[in-house]
Amino acid sequence: MMKGQSQYGGTRLFADLAAAAFARAGHQVEMMDLEETSSPGTAILAHAAVARVDLVFTINIAGEFRDSQGRTIRDLFGAPHVVWHTDYPLSQVDRLRATPKSTALLFVDPTQIDAVTAVFGPERFDHLGFFPHPAVGEPAQDDATATQFRDNRPIEVLWSGTFQQPTVSWAGVEGPAKQVLSDALDLALATEWTPPHEALGAVLTARGLGPDHPAYGSALESSALLDIEVRQVRRFAFLKAVAKTGVPIRICGAGWEKQLYRFKNAAYEGAVEMTRAVELMRQSRLLLSTNGNFGGGSHERPFTGSLAGAAILSDYSRYYGQIFEPGRDIELFYWKDLAAGMETLKALVADPGRCFEHARAAKAKTLAGHTWDRRIELILAAARAVGGAAA
Repeated sequence: MMKGQSQYGGTRLFADLAAAAFARAGHQVEMMDLEETSSPGTAILAHAAVARVDLVFTINIAGEFRDSQGRTIRDLFGAPHVVWHTDYPLSQVDRLRATPKSTALLFVDPTQIDAVTAVFGPERFDHLGFFPHPAVGEPAQDDATATQFRDNRPIEVLWSGTFQQPTVSWAGVEGPAKQVLSDALDLALATEWTPPHEALGAVLTARGLGPDHPAYGSALESSALLDIEVRQVRRFAFLKAVAKTGVPIRICGAGWEKQLYRFKNAAYEGAVEMTRAVELMRQSRLLLSTNGNFGGGSHERPFTGSLAGAAILSDYSRYYGQIFEPGRDIELFYWKDLAAGMETLKALVADPGRCFEHARAAKAKTLAGHTWDRRIELILAAARAVGGAAA
């Protein structure tokens, strides 16, 4: 395994937790920390010269790596390479373009598989798979009663995430392309959720640039701009709505200093490492989450918060609708009825007992199916899918 730089230490922590899960399953794991070297490429080559491995697993990084002779990670280590992409993949389109066909790619939203296929074609990669986020951290100790839950968790509501204010991500684009993106944004925001490539694809098709057009795939690469815009618009709308409720809230994340005036009752932690965010979740009754425009898949917050013993209020995703029972182990709000979501928020804050019941049920479900120990089989299955001689 390899790990590199990461905002808030997130993917570095993911890598450590994955390594620990592999070790518990009986595998030997070697971790290369590329952040500790000024020349990651040299470090990779030196390690590949002596390593004997059956699998290389990385998170976001090294899929595009090639040495001066054009050899890939799979070539150098003589083993399958599996890359888990935790960001919107078309924001890394240059990396994907340079990633070998035989590298197995995993994504946090199954519709991202469709997006990559639409841009690169169905034969470009040997394996594309869905890998929902596992929970981060250790399970919190159970409270015996709702009263203990309330008393042991002084933070009533926690938001963990960077402040994002909408900016026109295609400000430098002019002419018909600008109008296409604007129309796609209108379409995406008019629905509860539409995958960015589908919204953009619908507008392109309406203008005569459909899937059969040779430029269709390259035009869809701009879905990354649409993803950014939808995510920023909706997160900003959500946080403004939360502020208007007046509920007491603890905020951690970067960029909030000039925005706290919006809140009547807020405490600010500043930007914190993910390990500190998990500590705060263990002190919280209710964790707020938005999915980052991954409306078919997952974010780590609901699982991590559940493992930490907090109740969860998140926007709806198809995946959460499949694995959770809204009203019993999670509360979900809808972008097309944000006002109702804020009423749910206020009701949860006023009823710690309801949060207690939600949290207890969600934690049991997360432990049963959404930890790193449960997810590593997806990595091994991806490796088996591209197994065989290095290519």
